[in-house]
Amino acid sequence: MRQNTDEEHPVAYCIAVRWTINPGEEQRVRELAESMLAPSNAEPGCQAYILHTDPADPSQLFLYEQYDDEAAFQAHCESPHFLATVAAEIAPRLSERRLEIYETV
Repeated sequence: MRQNTDEEHPVAYCIAVRWTINPGEEQRVRELAESMLAPSNAEPGCQAYILHTDPADPSQLFLYEQYDDEAAFQAHCESPHFLATVAAEIAPRLSERRLEIYETV
């Protein structure tokens, strides 16, 4: 990863996640996703973990995540709250899951 010397724009490992929720599962997935906010934002190396909803389509959720580096993101993916909530509870309720990775320029 390249080093950014601009202190106002620190280097970040950014994740954009888009979920399409199975019909009838929207409320439960939203509740589960909201339960991930506090523990994820408290993780070492997590700069931001923000959940967004599509006001026109309740089956769509968008997560914006920022980490210090790829290792911090991997630690998030291996955390007990991720495994118990996202992997075990949310993923089976999704018809589509897209993940995009970006780095600060």
